[in-house]
Amino acid sequence: MKTAKFLIIGICYWVFTYATVHGQGTPTDYIITNDGATRTGTIARSFDFNNARTITFLDPEGKEFRFGPKDLKGFVLANGRTFESRRLPGQEEKELYFMQVILRGKVSLFSYNSRFFVESEKDYLELSKTSGPKTIQGNVIMTRRKQITGILNYMLYGPCGLQLRERIARTVHSEGGFIDIIMMYHDCENLPYELLVEEIPVLRLSWVGMVGASLFQTYPVPMTDRTGHVFDTNVAPFVGVGIKLDQWRRSPRVAFDIGIGFSWIKNTLNAQLNKQNYFYTASEEFATTTVSVPVFIDYLVFRSSKHEYYLGAGANLRFNSFQSTSSIIDFKTKSEPVVVELYEEPIYIHSPVQFSPAFKAGTHLLYKEKWGMVSEFQLEYTRKGYGLSLGSNQFQYNQLVSTFILGFRL
Repeated sequence: MKTAKFLIIGICYWVFTYATVHGQGTPTDYIITNDGATRTGTIARSFDFNNARTITFLDPEGKEFRFGPKDLKGFVLANGRTFESRRLPGQEEKELYFMQVILRGKVSLFSYNSRFFVESEKDYLELSKTSGPKTIQGNVIMTRRKQITGILNYMLYGPCGLQLRERIARTVHSEGGFIDIIMMYHDCENLPYELLVEEIPVLRLSWVGMVGASLFQTYPVPMTDRTGHVFDTNVAPFVGVGIKLDQWRRSPRVAFDIGIGFSWIKNTLNAQLNKQNYFYTASEEFATTTVSVPVFIDYLVFRSSKHEYYLGAGANLRFNSFQSTSSIIDFKTKSEPVVVELYEEPIYIHSPVQFSPAFKAGTHLLYKEKWGMVSEFQLEYTRKGYGLSLGSNQFQYNQLVSTFILGFRL
């Protein structure tokens, strides 16, 4: 029941936050119509702009429009990402696509759906990974390595061509690799250019400070005999610090979290075991401190203008330190002659290291800002999380741990 309450509180907070902030924001995006006019507004955020077939545009009055590549010359997002409506090379009479402009200069670089294209006064070509001969204006440009090597040598030919040749031979098929070599070409020949993704980092690394509480619930490992037991408390406070990697340029829906946390609890365990011939009652006072290392991969489900909502899967590695302060066991037989024993012996068995799969739902507030807030509800399952020992009887129990945290991101 307590886990259900924690879950309901977490979901209500998540939904309330979503409902209160959804749709808020300043219209700083704009579209460029086919007649060259610019219209400011808000472009609904998506995670597939690099292969988007349509976009949803809200004007300042709140009217909604849906545009495809044939309807616009392009659009620009508030973070500087720029898209133009273009055809693919060799398909001049066919369909238009929203292609991202990565670098604009004498030689420009574009991308669409993880494919890259270069354009200059000479030609408009795809930087293809496939090998094989390619004839351009009667010249075969294939090399023994990759077709992209020949295309780059052809497109970047000039006074600096010989200096660039060795660097071109080492260029990898990636956004960063193509940006570096095309920038080097413009710098070498003193040509102006504009890098349109300069303000968009490949990823963002942030520090997150966290506070929260964990609720522990018990589920017995199937066995014939059970011992009834109860803890004075099953809630432990939690503090931690972590690193968040998000806003990946190539995988904007994915984030990665790793942290280290500290929790502590002083507790009392009361137990009893009723067998056919004897009866145990026991009590133990103890303290447990835990250092945890949670690791998660997050998937962003929705992003509004200022906030984002995600689900995550991962694992938590716990290192436990246990100290028993007092333990008393009362043993009594049920048949004659009656034997009563009172002695001190630990009954609580706690593993020093635990590995648990974990899942979470979270909200990242003000994700665009240099600072922000995160709130998360986490669930983890610990197999054989602890055990009890009464005389020759030992029992093991699984645990479901639900944690609610609030964090401040720097």
